[in-house]
Amino acid sequence: MHSSVVFTPDDTDWRLPGAGPGLLLDVPGTGPWLRRPSFHVEAAPVYRLRISSGGQPLLWLRIDDWWGSCGFLRGHALAPGLIPPLPVTEVRGIPHEPGTSAWWESWTWHLARALERSPQPVLHVGRWCLRPLQAVTRRESAPYPSVPSGLTGGPADPPHSLEGVLRWEPLWVEEWSSGGPPGDGSVSSGAVLPLRAPSAGNDGRVKSWRKHARAGTLPPALLLYLEVAGKWLVLDGHDRLHAALLEGVPPPLLGLWAVFEEEVPEDPVRREGLQLSVEVQLRSKTAPGVIDRANRALVREFRGLRRAAVTRAWLLPGGVEAWRSEVLSWRRQHPLLPETEKGDWEWLLSPRLG
Repeated sequence: MHSSVVFTPDDTDWRLPGAGPGLLLDVPGTGPWLRRPSFHVEAAPVYRLRISSGGQPLLWLRIDDWWGSCGFLRGHALAPGLIPPLPVTEVRGIPHEPGTSAWWESWTWHLARALERSPQPVLHVGRWCLRPLQAVTRRESAPYPSVPSGLTGGPADPPHSLEGVLRWEPLWVEEWSSGGPPGDGSVSSGAVLPLRAPSAGNDGRVKSWRKHARAGTLPPALLLYLEVAGKWLVLDGHDRLHAALLEGVPPPLLGLWAVFEEEVPEDPVRREGLQLSVEVQLRSKTAPGVIDRANRALVREFRGLRRAAVTRAWLLPGGVEAWRSEVLSWRRQHPLLPETEKGDWEWLLSPRLG
């Protein structure tokens, strides 16, 4: 693929815990980038989604009409290698101390170029963000909104529940509208989902990555934010995440998402209110964290630009009937379902809106 992606430093305040600088990737609307990428999302009416890679379905999703719950069904296929495997020479070729800003910058550029050259493209025309992330606990995670806000795109909520990469349920339904605080057992936004079953704990690559995890030289795993469902999908690094979990160390993470931009009209009343609020805060509190938050709020206001994470979807050929036909085909190949999943199955396939 002839590359013409433009990389620039990302100065956006995404309000995400992170560990280093990020990049904006501008993908042109010319040449090979005009084609639908190998990895993409398709949508049918009444919130039916299909995630495919290489022409094979990986996940079917159904969101109810009030955004109160979502059903997930895994396809038969496993995600092909979206990023070429990392050879040992590349891991050793990063000259910087692990965890430093220079180390993160090197790996961000490395994976940006790998995305650009991937034979199984993920990027589509438009702007993308690629930046280091830090996982949060379930209690620190963001709740789901019960109804979309109406704005195009939304925040990329921080990743949590990395142990999810070791679970491989074929079918499940999540309740999004419980309204409970994070950590009380309710589902929250930002959970990490694998795109393939975990390798065995004694697999050669897992064992090799465990050595890097112990040494602190584990390369970052690459996660894609699916904004429409509030999930992080593992594009690359299943075995690295597995190794980090086995060693009990926090794995380094890089997050990728498509970016939507719009100008925010100047509002003198809002601007004056913000300035007064910042002035009051800084009169009594001069801690570095308070000053940093005040500066970031002022930069956001005076920039006049809103950036949000967004999920781009293509129309699913055949619409909802094609979606239901594929799901029914999956059901015929799995005639024996646990009793606990039969209710989920009936709701997933039901033609009604709710």
